[in-house]
Amino acid sequence: MKRLRLIAAILLLAAIAPVFHRNTAQSQYQPKAVFCAELSNNLCSLLPAYIGPDPRLKSNIGYPGLFGPLPKAFADDAQTPFDNMAWQMFVALNWAASAVKQPPSVGLTISGPRVFQTYRKVSALFGDSPVTAACSNPNNLPVFNVGSNGRGKPMPNNEEFFQASTNLPLIDINGNWTLYERRVNDTEAQYLLAPGGNAAQTLTTLAGQAAFASANPGGAKFTASATTPIGKTGSIEIKTSWRIINPARGDDASRYYTQNVMLAVPGDLVTGGQKICAAPVTLGLVGMHIIQRNPPDPNNRALLPQWIWATFEHVDNAPLAQLPCSVATGCPQGADWLNQASCGAAAPQPGRRYSYFDPRSNTSCTNNVPVPSSSPLPNYPWNATQPYAKGGTAPGTALPQATRCWSVYPMTQTINGQWQSALAALKSVFKNYTLVGTQWGTAVELRSPGVPSNAVPGMLSNITLETYIQNYTGTEPNSPGPGSCIGCHSFATLATQPRPAPPPPQSDFSFLPFLAQPETARSRMKTPR
Repeated sequence: MKRLRLIAAILLLAAIAPVFHRNTAQSQYQPKAVFCAELSNNLCSLLPAYIGPDPRLKSNIGYPGLFGPLPKAFADDAQTPFDNMAWQMFVALNWAASAVKQPPSVGLTISGPRVFQTYRKVSALFGDSPVTAACSNPNNLPVFNVGSNGRGKPMPNNEEFFQASTNLPLIDINGNWTLYERRVNDTEAQYLLAPGGNAAQTLTTLAGQAAFASANPGGAKFTASATTPIGKTGSIEIKTSWRIINPARGDDASRYYTQNVMLAVPGDLVTGGQKICAAPVTLGLVGMHIIQRNPPDPNNRALLPQWIWATFEHVDNAPLAQLPCSVATGCPQGADWLNQASCGAAAPQPGRRYSYFDPRSNTSCTNNVPVPSSSPLPNYPWNATQPYAKGGTAPGTALPQATRCWSVYPMTQTINGQWQSALAALKSVFKNYTLVGTQWGTAVELRSPGVPSNAVPGMLSNITLETYIQNYTGTEPNSPGPGSCIGCHSFATLATQPRPAPPPPQSDFSFLPFLAQPETARSRMKTPR
């Protein structure tokens, strides 16, 4: 069997080798948006459980990933069903929670909390960080709590301003920290609280994890979805990124989905030691990870039973690099930035106001380089008033110049245009969001050189959530972690460690069980070097 696979890979390589450096954007085949999991032509609030028909997944031999020529027919197009599912999830989760039975002209345009905001925050399952700011909230606004250990160290159980992948912050164009929030649906919450219905083995405490590990040495297996788009949804994790919207500094709030919140930051993270209790603060959504646990499916043998990962961004986040790499064609000549700190100069669009890139200060060819902290503790302190990052960075340093290092897959770009047009027809603010990519687990026989081969596409990052690891493949000794959702999360384990000390049991690609031990969760959530 191995010999047959090798022969298949060699033949496939020979077939596509002449087009590796050709512009593959030219294709007669055009993928089509499927606006609802019910296969209708209308946007809907139905949350899909699974991908639609995908003939390419029936065989798991010789699958080349996205590297090579674009598909010429639906039968060859493995990716579009995943991208349509991603958009279906994004639209359903961003439907107004008060209008899920209303038509899209209502559900996608009225104000108010969205469906995903009815999901539980992780702090509701694992408890708050050791210290949070106690703030009076007479208007009962949603609270964004930035937690700490009380000694100048941010903790991860509540909302955060450190990216989980690197423990580094991201500053926006106005000099404010980007904020991060995590939520889970009820299916995942129930599994975390009582896997298999056994509350004594809860994954939300170290004692529960120890009991679980003794009874389940193979590790966690989160509840999976149905094998059809219309069916029971599986465990869902959502991570969102937000930036403070300030019209006085040039922000156009109408371009974002926004919410007014109480911002609470404990004094040990603030210059001067005075806690921050700011309200109302307007936050604009700039990034969204959505992952759903998928089942084993004998009809789709190329799809591993892991999770389906989708990541969205606001269209104004940051420009593309001048020499981006592509998941379809690899890296162009001169783009030798894999496993380097920067992917070179950016190519900003004239007149575009980016949230994380200022063309006026683009005086070098470096980007995605974190700003040095000005003090050891607190690391990256908050200013007492906006801009909150002022005073929290080393003197003389510029704001991070965030740049997208990988171009979006051409088939995905085509689908994006169709979904954005449908949302624009409703005058919905969600027309200003775009799918960066949908990743799924498979064993790739042929891939772009140097890129991880355990997922399709091999590389996928969100600029707002993984700014500093986009260009790392995870193969270098000093890598901060691979710029791949599946590649990074494949290291996830439970927080407990059996004694004697074999490796902790796997946690099924989820880092959330680390929150049972918040003091060390930060260091343990980073990919091992």
